[in-house]
Amino acid sequence: MITAWIAAGSALAGAVAGGAVTGWFTLASARRQAQSTVDAAVRQADAAWAAGRRQAEAAWEAGRRQADAAWDAGRLQAEAQLSVATRTLDAQALAARRTVRRAAYVTFLAGADLAHQRRRRWLDAAGTTDAAAHRDAYRAALPAVREALNVIRLEGPDTVTVAAEALETTLAESEPPERHALAHREFLSAARTALTGTE
Repeated sequence: MITAWIAAGSALAGAVAGGAVTGWFTLASARRQAQSTVDAAVRQADAAWAAGRRQAEAAWEAGRRQADAAWDAGRLQAEAQLSVATRTLDAQALAARRTVRRAAYVTFLAGADLAHQRRRRWLDAAGTTDAAAHRDAYRAALPAVREALNVIRLEGPDTVTVAAEALETTLAESEPPERHALAHREFLSAARTALTGTE
């Protein structure tokens, strides 16, 4: 009987001890599996975060490059339009300046030619009864020449102003009439150059 009790006690103790050991191994295995699942989920979340961040950065960079390209294109277009507008305004200003100068040159030249013709008539009529009338007509033509010369001094350029002043000087009573032709040609040359140039 004692032997049976001992055998039963041993069996019970073995069963209790075996169950405890098996339970402990089962719990440890469950913990490892749970930790492995958590670690896998963390790694997956990290990978997803990294992928999302890279995608966001790529989208941001693409957007920035697109914005930069649009800005550059807009700036180039604006500069081109400004350049065209500037050239147009410059061309219009040059055309207007040429028109004003041409009118000033023509007015001066017409006045100088008239004064020169009247002076020649006065010189040709020297010693006649018409001499005084021709002299007065010549002198009456001089103020218009001086007035036109002042306009040329304002409009320029300097080369035309110098040539106009030289031509006006040949109209003086004390100047030989022969000097007029050369001064006339030099004025015409200077005026033509000014009207075809960009000054």
